[in-house]
Amino acid sequence: MFQKLPSLNAIRAFEASARLGSFKDAAIELHVTATAISHQIRGLEEKLNIRLFERQTRKVILTPEGKILAEAAHQSLQGLLAKINYLQKAPNDLTISTTNSFASKWLVPNLGKFQALYPDINIQIRGEDEMVDIENDRRIDLVIRYGDGSKNTEKSRLIKKTLFTEYFSLYATPGYWQALNRDKQPIQLFATQWKNPNLAPLNIEEQLLKKHLNMKIQYFNDESFTVQAALSGQGIALLGRITAKHSLEKGWLQSGEKNYSVQIPGQDYYLLIPQRVAHLTSVREFEQWIIKMMHL
Repeated sequence: MFQKLPSLNAIRAFEASARLGSFKDAAIELHVTATAISHQIRGLEEKLNIRLFERQTRKVILTPEGKILAEAAHQSLQGLLAKINYLQKAPNDLTISTTNSFASKWLVPNLGKFQALYPDINIQIRGEDEMVDIENDRRIDLVIRYGDGSKNTEKSRLIKKTLFTEYFSLYATPGYWQALNRDKQPIQLFATQWKNPNLAPLNIEEQLLKKHLNMKIQYFNDESFTVQAALSGQGIALLGRITAKHSLEKGWLQSGEKNYSVQIPGQDYYLLIPQRVAHLTSVREFEQWIIKMMHL
Protein backbone atom coordinates (compact mmCIF):
# COMPACT_ATOMS: atom_id res chain seq x y z
CA MET A 1 0.00 0.00 0.00
CA PHE A 2 2.79 2.44 0.89
CA GLN A 3 5.48 1.10 -1.45
CA LYS A 4 5.61 4.35 -3.42
CA LEU A 5 6.29 6.48 -0.36
CA PRO A 6 9.83 7.87 0.13
CA SER A 7 11.78 6.88 3.23
CA LEU A 8 10.91 8.50 6.55
CA ASN A 9 14.45 9.90 6.79
CA ALA A 10 14.00 11.68 3.46
CA ILE A 11 10.64 13.13 4.56
CA ARG A 12 12.13 14.31 7.88
CA ALA A 13 15.06 15.94 6.09
CA PHE A 14 12.72 17.64 3.63
CA GLU A 15 10.25 18.84 6.30
CA ALA A 16 13.00 20.33 8.47
CA SER A 17 14.66 22.03 5.47
CA ALA A 18 11.34 23.46 4.30
CA ARG A 19 10.39 24.71 7.76
CA LEU A 20 13.81 26.24 8.51
CA GLY A 21 14.65 27.37 4.97
CA SER A 22 18.16 25.95 5.26
CA PHE A 23 19.89 22.60 4.75
CA LYS A 24 22.46 23.61 7.38
CA ASP A 25 19.84 24.41 10.04
CA ALA A 26 17.97 21.21 9.21
CA ALA A 27 21.20 19.25 9.68
CA ILE A 28 21.75 20.81 13.11
CA GLU A 29 18.18 19.98 14.20
CA LEU A 30 18.42 16.37 13.00
CA HIS A 31 22.02 15.86 14.22
CA VAL A 32 23.43 14.96 10.80
CA THR A 33 25.68 16.77 8.32
CA ALA A 34 24.48 19.30 5.80
CA THR A 35 25.83 16.99 3.09
CA ALA A 36 23.59 14.18 4.34
CA ILE A 37 20.56 16.49 4.20
CA SER A 38 21.47 17.57 0.67
CA HIS A 39 21.76 13.94 -0.45
CA GLN A 40 18.38 13.07 1.10
CA ILE A 41 16.68 15.99 -0.66
CA ARG A 42 18.36 15.19 -3.98
CA GLY A 43 17.25 11.56 -3.72
CA LEU A 44 13.70 12.64 -2.88
CA GLU A 45 13.54 14.95 -5.89
CA GLU A 46 14.79 12.19 -8.17
CA LYS A 47 12.28 9.66 -6.80
CA LEU A 48 9.38 12.07 -7.25
CA ASN A 49 10.78 13.60 -10.45
CA ILE A 50 9.92 17.00 -8.95
CA ARG A 51 12.10 19.97 -8.06
CA LEU A 52 11.31 20.86 -4.44
CA PHE A 53 13.73 23.73 -3.73
CA GLU A 54 15.33 26.68 -5.46
CA ARG A 55 18.85 26.58 -4.06
CA GLN A 56 20.50 29.91 -3.21
CA THR A 57 23.82 30.75 -1.53
CA ARG A 58 22.66 30.98 2.07
CA LYS A 59 19.14 29.55 1.93
CA VAL A 60 16.74 27.37 0.00
CA ILE A 61 13.28 28.41 -1.20
CA LEU A 62 10.39 26.03 -1.81
CA THR A 63 9.01 25.65 -5.29
CA PRO A 64 5.19 25.62 -5.66
CA GLU A 65 5.30 21.82 -5.68
CA GLY A 66 7.61 21.89 -2.65
CA LYS A 67 5.12 24.04 -0.71
CA ILE A 68 2.35 21.47 -1.26
CA LEU A 69 4.53 18.59 -0.11
CA ALA A 70 5.94 20.58 2.84
CA GLU A 71 2.47 21.23 4.25
CA ALA A 72 1.49 17.55 3.94
CA ALA A 73 4.82 16.38 5.43
CA HIS A 74 4.54 18.72 8.41
CA GLN A 75 0.96 17.69 9.22
CA SER A 76 1.77 13.99 8.87
CA LEU A 77 4.88 14.11 11.06
CA GLN A 78 3.10 16.23 13.64
CA GLY A 79 0.24 13.73 13.84
CA LEU A 80 2.67 10.82 14.08
CA LEU A 81 4.58 12.55 16.88
CA ALA A 82 1.37 13.16 18.84
CA LYS A 83 0.48 9.46 18.68
CA ILE A 84 3.99 8.42 19.71
CA ASN A 85 3.92 10.84 22.65
CA TYR A 86 0.61 9.33 23.73
CA LEU A 87 1.92 5.77 23.53
CA GLN A 88 4.98 6.75 25.56
CA LYS A 89 2.88 8.49 28.20
CA ALA A 90 4.08 7.78 31.72
CA PRO A 91 1.72 5.41 33.59
CA ASN A 92 1.75 7.77 36.58
CA ASP A 93 0.40 10.74 34.60
CA LEU A 94 -3.38 11.15 34.96
CA THR A 95 -5.44 13.77 33.14
CA ILE A 96 -8.87 14.28 34.68
CA SER A 97 -11.73 16.14 33.02
CA THR A 98 -14.37 17.59 35.33
CA THR A 99 -16.68 20.59 35.61
CA ASN A 100 -15.21 23.95 36.54
CA SER A 101 -17.42 24.07 39.64
CA PHE A 102 -16.34 20.67 40.98
CA ALA A 103 -12.70 21.36 40.16
CA SER A 104 -12.62 24.69 41.99
CA LYS A 105 -14.84 23.83 44.94
CA TRP A 106 -13.76 20.27 45.76
CA LEU A 107 -11.08 18.60 43.66
CA VAL A 108 -8.41 21.33 43.70
CA PRO A 109 -8.82 22.12 47.44
CA ASN A 110 -8.43 18.39 48.25
CA LEU A 111 -5.77 17.50 45.69
CA GLY A 112 -2.92 18.15 48.11
CA LYS A 113 -4.18 15.29 50.31
CA PHE A 114 -3.94 12.89 47.37
CA GLN A 115 -0.48 14.14 46.38
CA ALA A 116 0.74 13.67 49.96
CA LEU A 117 -0.29 10.01 49.77
CA TYR A 118 0.90 9.44 46.19
CA PRO A 119 3.65 11.97 45.38
CA ASP A 120 4.75 10.03 42.28
CA ILE A 121 1.38 10.42 40.53
CA ASN A 122 1.12 13.56 38.42
CA ILE A 123 -2.48 14.85 38.20
CA GLN A 124 -3.53 17.25 35.45
CA ILE A 125 -7.03 18.75 35.72
CA ARG A 126 -9.07 19.96 32.76
CA GLY A 127 -12.06 22.11 33.72
CA GLU A 128 -14.79 21.83 31.10
CA ASP A 129 -18.56 21.69 31.52
CA GLU A 130 -19.24 19.94 28.22
CA MET A 131 -19.14 16.16 28.05
CA VAL A 132 -16.07 14.70 26.37
CA ASP A 133 -15.68 11.56 24.27
CA ILE A 134 -13.32 9.85 26.68
CA GLU A 135 -13.34 6.60 24.71
CA ASN A 136 -11.79 8.29 21.69
CA ASP A 137 -10.07 11.35 23.18
CA ARG A 138 -6.98 9.68 24.59
CA ARG A 139 -5.66 12.93 26.04
CA ILE A 140 -8.09 12.35 28.93
CA ASP A 141 -7.85 9.41 31.34
CA LEU A 142 -10.76 9.96 33.73
CA VAL A 143 -13.97 11.98 33.76
CA ILE A 144 -15.88 13.25 36.82
CA ARG A 145 -19.39 14.59 36.16
CA TYR A 146 -22.70 15.29 37.90
CA GLY A 147 -26.03 13.95 36.68
CA ASP A 148 -27.28 10.65 35.31
CA GLY A 149 -24.20 8.68 34.33
CA SER A 150 -26.15 5.78 32.82
CA LYS A 151 -26.50 7.68 29.54
CA ASN A 152 -22.72 7.62 29.18
CA THR A 153 -22.25 3.94 29.98
CA GLU A 154 -25.27 2.03 28.70
CA LYS A 155 -23.90 1.77 25.14
CA SER A 156 -20.19 1.90 25.88
CA ARG A 157 -17.49 -0.05 27.67
CA LEU A 158 -16.87 2.72 30.17
CA ILE A 159 -16.67 1.77 33.83
CA LYS A 160 -18.91 3.96 36.00
CA LYS A 161 -18.28 4.50 39.71
CA THR A 162 -20.86 6.46 41.70
CA LEU A 163 -19.02 8.80 44.04
CA PHE A 164 -21.71 10.70 45.91
CA THR A 165 -25.44 11.46 45.79
CA GLU A 166 -25.83 15.21 46.08
CA TYR A 167 -28.17 17.10 48.43
CA PHE A 168 -28.97 20.79 48.21
CA SER A 169 -29.46 23.23 51.08
CA LEU A 170 -29.46 26.95 51.76
CA TYR A 171 -26.16 28.59 52.75
CA ALA A 172 -25.06 32.12 53.63
CA THR A 173 -22.31 33.88 55.56
CA PRO A 174 -22.72 34.05 59.36
CA GLY A 175 -23.02 37.83 59.03
CA TYR A 176 -25.84 37.58 56.52
CA TRP A 177 -27.83 35.17 58.73
CA GLN A 178 -27.39 37.51 61.73
CA ALA A 179 -28.49 40.57 59.78
CA LEU A 180 -31.44 38.68 58.33
CA ASN A 181 -32.70 37.64 61.76
CA ARG A 182 -32.03 41.07 63.26
CA ASP A 183 -33.27 43.48 60.59
CA LYS A 184 -35.97 41.46 58.84
CA GLN A 185 -34.53 42.71 55.56
CA PRO A 186 -35.66 41.49 52.11
CA ILE A 187 -34.22 38.09 51.33
CA GLN A 188 -31.89 37.66 48.34
CA LEU A 189 -31.71 34.09 47.04
CA PHE A 190 -29.11 32.93 44.53
CA ALA A 191 -29.71 29.77 42.51
CA THR A 192 -28.22 28.01 39.50
CA GLN A 193 -29.85 27.29 36.17
CA TRP A 194 -27.90 24.34 34.80
CA LYS A 195 -26.09 24.62 31.48
CA ASN A 196 -26.57 20.89 30.98
CA PRO A 197 -30.10 20.36 29.57
CA ASN A 198 -30.10 16.80 30.95
CA LEU A 199 -30.07 18.07 34.55
CA ALA A 200 -33.55 18.46 35.99
CA PRO A 201 -34.29 21.80 37.74
CA LEU A 202 -34.56 21.61 41.52
CA ASN A 203 -37.96 23.39 41.57
CA ILE A 204 -37.45 24.61 45.13
CA GLU A 205 -37.59 28.31 44.34
CA GLU A 206 -41.39 28.47 44.06
CA GLN A 207 -41.77 26.78 47.44
CA LEU A 208 -39.43 29.30 49.03
CA LEU A 209 -41.23 32.23 47.42
CA LYS A 210 -44.54 31.06 48.89
CA LYS A 211 -42.93 30.70 52.31
CA HIS A 212 -41.01 33.99 52.21
CA LEU A 213 -43.01 36.67 50.42
CA ASN A 214 -40.18 39.21 50.60
CA MET A 215 -37.69 36.97 48.74
CA LYS A 216 -36.01 37.89 45.44
CA ILE A 217 -34.25 35.34 43.24
CA GLN A 218 -31.23 35.84 41.00
CA TYR A 219 -30.01 33.02 38.76
CA PHE A 220 -26.52 32.18 37.52
CA ASN A 221 -25.58 29.63 34.88
CA ASP A 222 -22.59 28.34 36.87
CA GLU A 223 -22.64 27.11 40.47
CA SER A 224 -19.25 28.75 41.03
CA PHE A 225 -20.91 32.15 40.56
CA THR A 226 -23.71 31.17 42.94
CA VAL A 227 -21.32 30.28 45.76
CA GLN A 228 -19.24 33.42 45.20
CA ALA A 229 -22.36 35.56 45.50
CA ALA A 230 -23.08 33.95 48.87
CA LEU A 231 -19.46 34.29 50.03
CA SER A 232 -19.59 38.01 49.31
CA GLY A 233 -22.40 38.33 51.87
CA GLN A 234 -25.03 39.43 49.37
CA GLY A 235 -27.60 36.73 50.09
CA ILE A 236 -28.51 33.07 50.52
CA ALA A 237 -27.36 30.48 48.00
CA LEU A 238 -29.03 27.20 47.08
CA LEU A 239 -25.98 24.92 46.86
CA GLY A 240 -25.05 21.28 46.81
CA ARG A 241 -23.10 19.87 49.75
CA ILE A 242 -20.03 19.19 47.62
CA THR A 243 -19.92 22.78 46.37
CA ALA A 244 -20.44 24.21 49.86
CA LYS A 245 -18.22 21.78 51.80
CA HIS A 246 -14.91 23.70 51.66
CA SER A 247 -16.58 27.00 52.62
CA LEU A 248 -18.41 25.27 55.48
CA GLU A 249 -15.19 23.75 56.83
CA LYS A 250 -13.54 27.18 56.76
CA GLY A 251 -16.52 28.79 58.49
CA TRP A 252 -17.18 31.11 55.58
CA LEU A 253 -20.71 29.78 55.05
CA GLN A 254 -23.32 28.28 57.35
CA SER A 255 -26.43 26.26 56.53
CA GLY A 256 -29.85 27.72 57.18
CA GLU A 257 -31.75 27.17 60.39
CA LYS A 258 -35.45 27.05 61.27
CA ASN A 259 -37.44 28.49 58.36
CA TYR A 260 -34.41 28.31 56.06
CA SER A 261 -33.61 24.65 56.51
CA VAL A 262 -34.17 22.59 53.35
CA GLN A 263 -32.64 19.40 52.03
CA ILE A 264 -33.34 18.44 48.45
CA PRO A 265 -31.99 15.27 46.83
CA GLY A 266 -30.14 15.80 43.59
CA GLN A 267 -28.32 13.48 41.24
CA ASP A 268 -24.99 11.66 41.44
CA TYR A 269 -21.38 12.65 41.06
CA TYR A 270 -19.79 9.81 39.13
CA LEU A 271 -16.42 8.74 37.79
CA LEU A 272 -16.01 7.35 34.26
CA ILE A 273 -13.04 5.09 33.53
CA PRO A 274 -12.24 3.81 30.02
CA GLN A 275 -11.11 0.20 29.76
CA ARG A 276 -7.77 1.27 28.27
CA VAL A 277 -6.58 2.74 31.61
CA ALA A 278 -8.54 0.62 34.11
CA HIS A 279 -5.53 -1.62 34.73
CA LEU A 280 -3.22 1.23 35.79
CA THR A 281 -2.24 1.33 39.45
CA SER A 282 -2.51 5.14 39.44
CA VAL A 283 -6.13 4.94 38.23
CA ARG A 284 -7.10 2.41 40.90
CA GLU A 285 -5.43 4.48 43.62
CA PHE A 286 -7.20 7.67 42.54
CA GLU A 287 -10.53 5.85 42.31
CA GLN A 288 -10.20 4.41 45.83
CA TRP A 289 -9.04 7.75 47.24
CA ILE A 290 -11.85 9.88 45.80
CA ILE A 291 -14.60 7.43 46.79
CA LYS A 292 -13.27 7.42 50.36
CA MET A 293 -12.85 11.21 50.49
CA MET A 294 -16.35 11.97 49.21
CA HIS A 295 -17.90 9.85 51.96
CA LEU A 296 -16.07 11.52 54.83
